[in-house]
Amino acid sequence: MKDKIKMWLTEEGIFKTEISDENADWHFLVEFPPNSKQMSDIIKLKGRDVILVASGIALSDKHYSSLHSLPEDKKKALIHRWKIDLLFRDVEFRMIPNAESVKQIEFQVPLYLEDLRKSDIMKALRDVFKCKLYVIWNLNYELEKRKDLDAMYL
Repeated sequence: MKDKIKMWLTEEGIFKTEISDENADWHFLVEFPPNSKQMSDIIKLKGRDVILVASGIALSDKHYSSLHSLPEDKKKALIHRWKIDLLFRDVEFRMIPNAESVKQIEFQVPLYLEDLRKSDIMKALRDVFKCKLYVIWNLNYELEKRKDLDAMYL
């Protein structure tokens, strides 16, 4: 299965490298969408019949301080909207360290190996990427008046 998935990723022009990972049978780094500099991981969990398609965002220091300097009710409403909207996607998410002090958000889609198809992996990559865009666009919209902010580190 590893070679087949690597071939699919290479055909799509998104395979970058294989990463050494003691917690995985194998771990690929991909650039999705192609030529976007947006990286995602495809990880075969050790001893399990599942792979994870995962990526995340990390707020820059300026974005972090801007988000957390919003009025408390506005910040809570924004993060609450993210949680509710993300809940209805086929992507699992985790706010780090927690929703009140969010600095990073990890996204992942578990895919079980039984009947796994190339289209499943590509859909999972698209879904994870859309979640990242959702948070980035929401945050940029909320903070658009701040001229000292450039792009968020992704």
